[in-house]
Amino acid sequence: MKPVWRIFSSVRLALWIILLLALVSIAGVLLRQMPPAVTADPELVELWLEQIAQPAYGGMTSVYNFFGLFDVFHSPIFLILGGVLIINITVCSLKRWPSLVKIGRGVNTDSAARLLDKGNATRGTSKLSAAEATTTSKGFFTRRGYRVREHLADGGTVLVADKNRFAPWGTYAIHLSLILLIAGYIFGSYSGYTDDAFIVVEGETRAVGFPYDVSIRLESFEDEYYTDGSPKDYRAQVELLVNAQVVEEGLIRVNYPMDYDGLKIYQSFFGPAVTLLINDGEGQEIFHGPVTLPNPFTVDGLSRSSGRLDLPGNDIFVFIINSAGPADPIIPPGEVRLEFYEGSLPESEFIDGLNTQVGTALEFQGNSFTVENELQFSGFQLREDPGLWMIWTAFTLFMIGLGVVFYYPHRQIIIAVHPEVKGSRFSYNILGKKDLNPEEIQSFTQAIGATGQIQPKKLERKS
Repeated sequence: MKPVWRIFSSVRLALWIILLLALVSIAGVLLRQMPPAVTADPELVELWLEQIAQPAYGGMTSVYNFFGLFDVFHSPIFLILGGVLIINITVCSLKRWPSLVKIGRGVNTDSAARLLDKGNATRGTSKLSAAEATTTSKGFFTRRGYRVREHLADGGTVLVADKNRFAPWGTYAIHLSLILLIAGYIFGSYSGYTDDAFIVVEGETRAVGFPYDVSIRLESFEDEYYTDGSPKDYRAQVELLVNAQVVEEGLIRVNYPMDYDGLKIYQSFFGPAVTLLINDGEGQEIFHGPVTLPNPFTVDGLSRSSGRLDLPGNDIFVFIINSAGPADPIIPPGEVRLEFYEGSLPESEFIDGLNTQVGTALEFQGNSFTVENELQFSGFQLREDPGLWMIWTAFTLFMIGLGVVFYYPHRQIIIAVHPEVKGSRFSYNILGKKDLNPEEIQSFTQAIGATGQIQPKKLERKS
């Protein structure tokens, strides 16, 4: 048991775990992460690995997936490291418990004189009598918030003064804050919900999905800019529906999310979209609905966006590209370009590229393609974090702990006063980190009427 205790009470272990957590977290930032809707379905996971991860990471896909790096913050490795760090911090805190209890009680008055003799005490004489010097010393430190205890020893009086003796417990607040921070993050990651790319096209209603029964309808989206071209505002007018009934409506801006039953809906990104109708040669509808163009690209200084649609029933897909504006010589405003490909990327074969006027049908291989109108889509970030209260509590505890430790330092001083034929002689020793204010010591020696001082033999602490 002792070896295990020794391992988990090591600060080095904590540093290594924090380093590993940082590396795992960096992997979570650099590698693409599976959306929650994908991780909940094993078939979607396989599809995501094949279509998204494999083209991007090649042979390393299986390795990354084995360590859970495509869903880092729900992975066993993240949970294990977080759990070990919690145990490590808890054991370190328990190890410090006896010493903090001892500090809180203060130096035993019976052993104070012995500590004074063993330490590098500063000694001096006073013109005050021993009784006056004792009373003055007690008054001096009491007025400054010290707890003063008195003890008679060796014909004199020993005073033990301490201040902020519970301040070292501030480290416990810091330790507890770290435990709560890790626990809150893990709890939030496992019990919460996150979707960083929930896209809804204007006029479309889309269900959030399990575990929520709410749908989001995007009534309109507007992006506004200053005269210099810098963004001024992005706002989405939305309705939230449950069982086709509007339960909430309003504007969602970047820093002004909508809150529904703990689920926060943030405005995250936006882009162009079109409504496309595809009919076969017999007039039967093959596809009818919105298509987002979320992939911006720049050619010859002109910025366009594209989206992809796989045509049902064959091996053909179409890229839908919007106009770059009045300066676009290839796709004039009011037109959309459809580029048809056969096969799968990246070995797909270009078949043809045709422009079509919005609202006008285009024939291709017997099918009719009609871009009915041009719209915008809004990308929302959906987030529910039940561990958020733990993180805020951790932050509060951390700040309190730091404040207590740095602004209320623990101070201890032992003073001995002995009578002399003329006046008295005194000695004092500062315990702990020797951080008693020099001005305070100078004021003390002046208060008791010091007439001479002898510096301690050893001014420097042993390393």
